[in-house]
Amino acid sequence: MDLTQALKSLALDQWYKLLVWIGGLATLGSIFLPVKAFSNSSILPLFAGLFLIGLGEWASHRKEPYERETPHGSTVRGWEMRRFNNIPGNSMSIIGALLVAYGVYSIITA
Repeated sequence: MDLTQALKSLALDQWYKLLVWIGGLATLGSIFLPVKAFSNSSILPLFAGLFLIGLGEWASHRKEPYERETPHGSTVRGWEMRRFNNIPGNSMSIIGALLVAYGVYSIITA
């Protein structure tokens, strides 16, 4: 396996990949680093939920080829990201949304 190809899939070219990066790094940070403003147990579900939402959306999107006719009579070909609902992706998104809601609730009530 080529390392450069694996790193290209981690590029921040979609919004859900950004959620994976932010959620993953902040989850690790809230596990290992002390937070002064809030307790770590109250912000951990928030960032873990962001991570799961990003993973769920990533699992539900895939790249598909397209071919379209232009008004001038030529044909345009390319790739587009399309959403395809699937059970693992939707499950991770729903669990992530519930964790974010619980994290916001625990921050507000703290």
